[in-house]
Amino acid sequence: MTKSILILIALAAGLFLPQLDAYTFTLRPFLMALLFFSFLNIRIDSSIFSRKQIWIALLLPPVGLAAYFSGRLYDPDMGLTLMLMGLAPTAVITPVLAELMRRSAGYMVGAIMVTHGVFALTVPVVLPWLLGVELSVAALGRLILTIGSTIVVPLVLGQLVRRYGGTARSFLRRVAPYGFGLFLSNITVASGSLSHYLRSADDTPTLFLVVAAGAVAVLMSFNFAVGGRISPPGYTVEGSLAFGRKNTMLSIWIALEYINPLVVLGPMLYILFQNIFVAGQIVYVERADRRRDHSLSHRS
Repeated sequence: MTKSILILIALAAGLFLPQLDAYTFTLRPFLMALLFFSFLNIRIDSSIFSRKQIWIALLLPPVGLAAYFSGRLYDPDMGLTLMLMGLAPTAVITPVLAELMRRSAGYMVGAIMVTHGVFALTVPVVLPWLLGVELSVAALGRLILTIGSTIVVPLVLGQLVRRYGGTARSFLRRVAPYGFGLFLSNITVASGSLSHYLRSADDTPTLFLVVAAGAVAVLMSFNFAVGGRISPPGYTVEGSLAFGRKNTMLSIWIALEYINPLVVLGPMLYILFQNIFVAGQIVYVERADRRRDHSLSHRS
């Protein structure tokens, strides 16, 4: 709950600091550092993977495109901001959330791996097409390399340090919790960039913000609901997190790097709504587990 409050404070602070738009260059290295700390604690073997994770990953492109074409009926930027959140992979924080609810962290690790792989392969192809940009083979290769390396480099380094790091590994694991500060920094900078864009673009109507909020809320609810349905028996919570809890940092970086700051609005709203949703989900799951345990104790 404390982290959720800090995230909301970071969002609000950035709105009052439009000058942070000059610091968007920090987003990618900070994102890679966050991914490194997450992958440092991940043990990769066959036990963490499931066919249902592949189904979820393969759903990302069609859901992202459906969100894009639906949003585009209102405004092209609306389509892009919804597309990024429909296509975004599983958040790297989901193993922690699963453990909080006494669910399988390993399942979440597998979902992170599979969905990030699909994301890294899909975005470099889909984004130029939607933006109407024709890329040469070399330019497309650079785009794939940039997005792919953002995910693969932290993964490889994290696994190498995890396996061979020795004392460095122990030190980095102690430091890892402080990496949340990098997450807050990215949120604040992205919010500041959005604020700068909204202040300089006088033609952005209030109705756009209202429609975006409603559309993102509907998309988020859909993602959590469908994820819960597409899950192995007994893994409903894990499935909902795998498809509903999104890596918004990746979406924010892509919006600012390749599109425009207004498209950051979708990930920002998604951050707000998914934190509210997951806070309620944790309370609901804890109560349901207590009722189940109480019922089992009475039967025995």
